[in-house]
This record gives sequence, structure tokens and C-alpha cells, in this order.
Amino acid sequence: MTKLIDVRDAVLLDNKIFVDVRSPHEFNNGSIPRAINIPLLSNEERVEVGTLYKQEGSELAKTRGLEIISPKLMHFYEEINKIDPSIENIIIYCARGGLRSTFFTNFFSVINRNVYQLEGGFKSYRQFALSYLTNIQLYHDFIVLHGYTGVGKTELLQQLSNKGVPILDLEALAHNKGSVFGQLDSPIVTQKDFENQLLNELIHISNRFVVVESESKRLGSVNLPNELYNSIISGKHILVSTSFENRVGRLIDDYVNNCPGHEDMLISAINNLRRRISNEKADCFINWVKEKKFDKIAEELMINYYDPMYLHSIEKYNYDIEINYDKIKDAVDKIANFYKALEGK
Repeated sequence: MTKLIDVRDAVLLDNKIFVDVRSPHEFNNGSIPRAINIPLLSNEERVEVGTLYKQEGSELAKTRGLEIISPKLMHFYEEINKIDPSIENIIIYCARGGLRSTFFTNFFSVINRNVYQLEGGFKSYRQFALSYLTNIQLYHDFIVLHGYTGVGKTELLQQLSNKGVPILDLEALAHNKGSVFGQLDSPIVTQKDFENQLLNELIHISNRFVVVESESKRLGSVNLPNELYNSIISGKHILVSTSFENRVGRLIDDYVNNCPGHEDMLISAINNLRRRISNEKADCFINWVKEKKFDKIAEELMINYYDPMYLHSIEKYNYDIEINYDKIKDAVDKIANFYKALEGK
């Protein structure tokens, strides 16, 4: 007998893995975070069966579906058995909790694992995710970090997380570092996957306050949901600053010292900036890359490009606290203490 599981229970269930049995095209258009795809039908087979269903009816479509699926049963069995045996719960889903996930769940009910069918399938998961994000003000408030390029906002988030402070790294979820340089070699994220990742991160945070970096509504290829963006805008705001030398050093670490193949990527990014900084300046920067004068590039870009661009955004807010640090640990401690005071800890 098929074991059904509600979306909320599935999301909160420990020690689980989601198995998406939809076609690769459906999976790539949006899926549950960290789900694996074991498609019952290929893209072409799904179209064939769907067309047969519309033109000839459900019985012929089912018969054709079984003809396609039957030779694949050993493959399905092998794929399921590749799942780490320490994972106790396997949750199967298709588009709407219909025939595909029902078949798959029943077929694997004989193995010695907890196998569930996700009630309502991916459609119900999406409805749950969108409802959660639409009502985000019921669950969380935000502490928002602001500052010029190079002050280390992403590093601050990472160190705060290490101290047990809840964070939401929007740039990481969107695969977008917020600049021409940061967008190099970044995979494209669909809007559905971004929203699903947001749900996956936020629903496991029990605390009221979450620390985020200030972002525009658009991050690379995706947009922050309206209600989440508005909640961030209306949150608590912290302005972080440090010395110009610290900022230059951090940019060189981010885009040179910790970035394999940095020269080719930097040249590509500089070429993308030509329409904003002039061909003459871009050629100068490329020569500096070849001469390894990375500090000069960082200084010029911050003074003449990034700082003026961010000034308007920074001036829009009234800040609850302002932190000017020499060692980033001092800023981390001050933000952590601010968070604890708000949480009443």
C-alpha cells in the first residue's frame, strides 16, 4: 500500500532524500533542493504518452506507458540501490502525485527502506514554497548588512554562521556575487529553484532574526520574491566599513589568490565593462592584469566605479548601528551581540 506524506512533513523530515521521477526537462525546469532525478519516462517518451492520452484516452496511454517502463525496471532498481543506505527515508514525487510516483512508490515498497509518495507532487511543493515566502513576515525578521565592495559582507555571513547566528546567503543561492567579476563562470539558476532553495534554508531556522547581505531585488538571473524583499528592506540595518587597504586586500584574495585561472576571467570581466569605463581604461586594466598589478585595478575600480555606484544604495537607509573595523573578528562579534540582544539571548 502506498505511503503518502504531506509536503510540510516531508520538508521537515530528517534523514531523507527526494527522488524526482519526472522527465529530465521537467526536472531541469525546477526541482526540490538536492533531489535526484530517476525519470520514469524520457522527454520524448513523456510527449508520446501525453499525446496518446489526449488523442486516444487514458487506457491506451497507460498501456503504452507500461510497454516503455517495463524494460527499465532493473535500471530503476539499480538506481534506487545506489542511494546511501544510511538515508532512512526516500520520498518519491512526480508532477502532481499521480501515476508516475504511484507506480514508482509501489514498485519500491518491497525494499527495506521507508518509501513515501509525496502527496500532490511537485505542484504541492511549489504551492507550499510560495505560500511560505508570501507569508515570510510570520516567521522571520532580518538583520541586513550594508557596505562598499570589499568590506567582507560574505565573509561576515560565513563567520556569523560559524558562531551559530542564522544567516541567509542570497548570493550563494542565486549563484551570483553581485558584480561583473562575481558573475563569471556562475551556473544559471531558475526562478523556481531559487525560491525552493529559499524555502529549504528558511524553514529550518527556528530563530526570529536572520542575517542577510543587502541586495537589489534582482540577483543575476533571478528575483527575490516581493514579500521577502520587502521584509528585508524593513529589517534592522547595519553599515559595515573598514580601511581602503583592507578592501583592496580582500578583493585580491577573492578574485586572484583564491581564484584559479583568474587572469583569463579577469580579462573577460574587464571586457564586459568596456561600455561603462571606456575602451582606453579597459585596455589599461588588461595590461595591469598581464603585469600582475591587481592592486591598481582594485583601487581604480573601487574609487571610480563601485563606490559611486553603491553610494546611492547606502544613503537610502537609516542604520541601527555602524561598525568600522580593522580586524573582521571585531565586526563579527558586534553583529553577533546585536543579534543576541534582538533575540533576547
